[in-house]
Amino acid sequence: PAATVPAMPMSSPPPLHFSPGPPVRALSGSSGRGAHSREGSYSPRVSSLNVLPSRQNIFWDASPHPHGLAPSSGHLIGVSDVPARLPSPAGLEASLLQRTCSPDRSELECASDYLAEGVTEEDALNLREAVFNLSNTVLGVGVLSVPYAFRLSGYFSLVLVLVVIAVTSRTAMFIGSALVLAERSPVAYSVPRRGRDFAFLAHIAFGDVGRVVIGAVTSLEIWFALVTFMVMNGVNASLVFPGIQRAEAVILSSLLSAAFVFVPMRVFSYLSLVSTLSLLVAMVAMVAAALTMWAWANPYDHIGKPALIQLQNLPRSVGIIVFCFAGHPCFPIVHECMLERSRWQLSVVITFFLALVYYGGLGVFGFLVFGTDLAASFTENLAHLQNALLCRTVSAIAFFVKIQLTAPLLMNAILVSVWAPKTGEAEWPPGRVLALASLTLFTALTAVAFADDVAVIASLTGSLFTMMTSVLFPTIAHLRLAHLFEWEGARSSCIPHILVIVFGVVMAVLGTALASQDMFQQDGVAV
Repeated sequence: PAATVPAMPMSSPPPLHFSPGPPVRALSGSSGRGAHSREGSYSPRVSSLNVLPSRQNIFWDASPHPHGLAPSSGHLIGVSDVPARLPSPAGLEASLLQRTCSPDRSELECASDYLAEGVTEEDALNLREAVFNLSNTVLGVGVLSVPYAFRLSGYFSLVLVLVVIAVTSRTAMFIGSALVLAERSPVAYSVPRRGRDFAFLAHIAFGDVGRVVIGAVTSLEIWFALVTFMVMNGVNASLVFPGIQRAEAVILSSLLSAAFVFVPMRVFSYLSLVSTLSLLVAMVAMVAAALTMWAWANPYDHIGKPALIQLQNLPRSVGIIVFCFAGHPCFPIVHECMLERSRWQLSVVITFFLALVYYGGLGVFGFLVFGTDLAASFTENLAHLQNALLCRTVSAIAFFVKIQLTAPLLMNAILVSVWAPKTGEAEWPPGRVLALASLTLFTALTAVAFADDVAVIASLTGSLFTMMTSVLFPTIAHLRLAHLFEWEGARSSCIPHILVIVFGVVMAVLGTALASQDMFQQDGVAV
């Protein structure tokens, strides 16, 4: 449903001037579902960094951006330091009347202009550019563990990939619809489009508590993803340099990530393009290496029914697959920067179709080639191919580059969520440098401790944290906003929400329990 801004008829509108004052109260006698108010204030802010909590997304600084690539925004959002109280939706008219507007234009025109504020010509995205940005967040190195999910649950994992994609694509559409509904809140007029993120939606839907909770969960998700990536890079580095122990490679990768945090964000915006190209090179090299094998495993020919489905491992496989779709916190900025937001659903459909081909195709391919010998990280299997030294080396190097250029962004996002730089002050005071060093040390030690359990960490992250940020939160937030702003059909169209919530809760509980159990077993996941 498209958001509509009520126009107030005026015979000869006088000039309207902005005058700061107390929070707007609900108008008496106005239509609406009671007075919706939140205690506390929502204070969007901006500094030299705009951090978007994502595993693969491009990060930008606050300077102008190349055309076609959306600047990202996350924990630091908006452009104003003035607190904006969240009044009742029924107070929208009074809020609009406080905006500055010339006497020869209607309030509706002025409100429309204000809604478009914050999106420049350089930021605007067409359909193709939106798909590129969404694909950059959805298609990532999580694919290294997807074949292992097939080893755990058999070919039925392809059905799980379909189900997860159906659920996460639906929640992506919920995010777009929730952003449209959130425009009906007066607080939206103090936050530019580029600043409307998960924290923005959580505050409007659930107040300050919701904003704090979703921020904490997202930060934990990023950290667990960072640990997983360090473990994966330990595997890749040990393949490229056989003389290096995996633990040593993990520590080295963590130190390099910390050093790259000091690289300016504008430079990293272009390095992110290099990381995307590295991912493509890695995929081609991986498939080429596997094709050099004289015979494939064909697991069904050897083990029969267990190659089709193993029910006891379904929650584990779902967690690994969901981990690949942790980019939903990036989606709001893409939606808000689209020139035609009515085509949001089409961009989601195209992106998740590519995800189906990418994850489903490589998952089936890896299981078909290596069968029950699949390692938790696909590149480990390539190390045993004697006739594909070049391809396996290129694949490992490309994945190493991809992860190494992504990890500093994750590390920076975590640090900003804990200690954000302040405008007009030094970005790296001694205390903040010490905080980065502590984060690096803690991450490296954790990654070393689980250096042989990458699938367990991926399953736990996907089942617990990604399930919250990419499945449950978008669904619940959309339901809440639909209820608050009286979206027509909110009651009759809640069946998809219920199904998604049931799926998310059940898989989160079962997957987290199994992953926690596996984490304390020396032999890892039992097949």
